[in-house]
Amino acid sequence: MKFSLLSDEPVSEPEGDLLGAGTAARQLATLIHDSRAATPFTLAVDAGWGMGKSSLMCLVRAELTPREDVRTVWYNAWSATGADVLEGLIKTVLMKFDKRLLRRALHQLSQHGPLIRAVLATLTVVASPFGLAGLVDRLWRELSVDPRARATMRDELKKLAEEWARTTPDRPGRLLVVFIDDLDRCAEDTVLAVCEAVKAYLDLPGLAFVIGCDRSVLGPSGLLRDLGPAGSAFMEKIFQTSYRLPVAGGEDLRAYVRDCAERAGVRDLLDDAMVNLIADRSARNPRRIKRLINGFGLECSLNPVWTGIEPEAVIRTLLLQYLYPEFYRILVASDASAHTANAGREFLEYDTARRVLSRWVEPGPETWRAAVSSVSGHRLAPPDRERPDDWEAVLGRLEEQLPTV
Repeated sequence: MKFSLLSDEPVSEPEGDLLGAGTAARQLATLIHDSRAATPFTLAVDAGWGMGKSSLMCLVRAELTPREDVRTVWYNAWSATGADVLEGLIKTVLMKFDKRLLRRALHQLSQHGPLIRAVLATLTVVASPFGLAGLVDRLWRELSVDPRARATMRDELKKLAEEWARTTPDRPGRLLVVFIDDLDRCAEDTVLAVCEAVKAYLDLPGLAFVIGCDRSVLGPSGLLRDLGPAGSAFMEKIFQTSYRLPVAGGEDLRAYVRDCAERAGVRDLLDDAMVNLIADRSARNPRRIKRLINGFGLECSLNPVWTGIEPEAVIRTLLLQYLYPEFYRILVASDASAHTANAGREFLEYDTARRVLSRWVEPGPETWRAAVSSVSGHRLAPPDRERPDDWEAVLGRLEEQLPTV
């Protein structure tokens, strides 16, 4: 078997889209383009970890880039921290404006005081090999040392953006779409710095922001749970509109599993039942599917313990390892054979209790005994067989006692 690892990079071209995100990408790109008269605005692409936010954003960008009246820029919030976030995001936007407009804006700024005139005096950097990048860097350094200049910068940025995006008789209004990825992976101060940049400095005509994040992570019970009312209201202003990415399913997801297995070199080891198992037990999460197939290939090619073992056993073991890591560690602990046996029995009893108390199966003598044992083993009152309407509450109390996955 010739095995190769799968990359975790997002899909960047329509040809690589196997989960049907291309249709949504085309529609979102058209919506963003047709809404350019409503700029500035922010669109959040909302989904959990590994569910395809970055891929969808890449596909939207691929749809927008060929349009003559649109420019796009990508900013990964996770790659910057602290003060670098505000600086990096603003400079990233400035780099997309025309050098001619920047020079004109700097000329107008020269009327505001000696600091800006000092900037102009050093603008020989424009003619240097650094070009526009050097100009933007120098301007930022000079402005950032004087807090009074920040208000001026906001005003001048607005004028600059208005001129850049202006509609003329022979040209429709231009649009700059700023894609901000991985915001939900950042620390609280980074999240707030990005939001400050978007709302306080870059709330400009012609600019649209597409922000990839898991809104639940940034919500009141997540990363920003300590925000006060003012901070929460500020966040609501940032995320004006959200598109919730639907969970992939059906044949698209199975085709994705097969494609991943083909590229990894393990397709011949997976029959249809195995493909369905991977798709369903990975919570329909594309990143988890890649992770599972990478782990499967590594185990089959490098771990001699699996020699002669059916591939399904390897997959099920990896699912146990990834989804129930604490339980898996107990099972494989070399110095805890008695503990392992008890853990295995406890797990099987819980599985039976869950099926019985959820009323998925009619309890027989053995299954009822196992369900009662599972509940009583956690020092809870056992269920009453004659009161099935109470079983769901008993199961809820039982699951409160179990380890969190």
